Amino acid sequence: MPRSYIRARLLVLVICLAGCGLAQQDKQDQNEETLQQSIRQHQYDLANEGETFLLNEARHSSFFLLGELHGENEIPALLRDLWPQMWQDGYRHIAAELSPWAAHQLEFVPADRQPKLATLWSKQEALSVHSPGASQPVLWGCDMDEMQPQLLILELAQANPASPNLQRMVEITKSGYQRSMAPALLELMRGAGDIQDHPVNDVSLAGNIRETLQIESDRLNKETKLPAQVRRESLMKDLFLQHYWKSVSPESGDKVMLRFGRNHLHRGYDERGISTLGNFVAEFAFSQHKTVFNLATFGAGGKASLAGETWDADERGDDPGFAFLASLARYSATIIDLRPLRDVLHRIPNENRSPLQKRLVYWADSYDAVLCYKNVTPLKQ
Repeated sequence: MPRSYIRARLLVLVICLAGCGLAQQDKQDQNEETLQQSIRQHQYDLANEGETFLLNEARHSSFFLLGELHGENEIPALLRDLWPQMWQDGYRHIAAELSPWAAHQLEFVPADRQPKLATLWSKQEALSVHSPGASQPVLWGCDMDEMQPQLLILELAQANPASPNLQRMVEITKSGYQRSMAPALLELMRGAGDIQDHPVNDVSLAGNIRETLQIESDRLNKETKLPAQVRRESLMKDLFLQHYWKSVSPESGDKVMLRFGRNHLHRGYDERGISTLGNFVAEFAFSQHKTVFNLATFGAGGKASLAGETWDADERGDDPGFAFLASLARYSATIIDLRPLRDVLHRIPNENRSPLQKRLVYWADSYDAVLCYKNVTPLKQ
């Protein structure tokens, strides 16, 4: 076969491949432009129409899930703005990333009669959502208490002065709690035998201590860190259900807000491979013929502070999806409705999606909307 013929065929092949590459690039560019247009068309200024957008979504839902940041002033301020109208629209409870014991302390125990607490909520925040004169809690504690299990142990021991195991647990933690203590404390708790328990925030105090110590023990070992995360998420689900069936009757129609860290309120499985509390609530709502709206928040600048630590709150470098959304956000606090993006993104075959598009699929499938703060300010406690 003549070399000239081979060279000509190779040239044709190169031209075809180049044409395919250009066509593929054009398609990618068109997809990205369509995504940008959708984001521009479906974003709202929180200070203006954005708050109305959120309240409308809350009004038409039975569960409003706020996947929050931790350690900044902006989320407490958002809650202060939204809660009065949400109360008028039928919201009566907030499931929170607190232990039942801590939730009770914040909502019902006077400040001069409670110990110093380390929590994601302040006393002022709890009182701002509390219904004056209400005996039923607004705050539902739906978590372990990794911050201060020694205080829960002390309260249970005071109710059981004859229990040597509980008194020994108090002795071990008298100077404070460290995670390395958890296995020994758990063994003592399991061996405490028949003790007098009492519900706090409608939940067994002894049971919450046991779950806390089990999760903390599992966190100590690399091999059991994932089971610890699964166990904690399962505890959140169980406590949510306990509160719900205790406080919400079919006749009442009471609505529930959930305020947890963003990683706990995804729909579907998160990046750890865990079905989160948010996924559970979405499925539970479906089974009850109710609806859910879930909002994720992220920071694109500023600082956050919690438990004596301050850190950079700019998450753009952590996730290309956040960086892309932040680059198109027009306001200092921008709400972006992700639901219109789902159809656009799922029209792109998975094998043709860019790394950015895969991250956007993850967030659009996980949350209905995101709230981007251009700059967050560290919480003062």
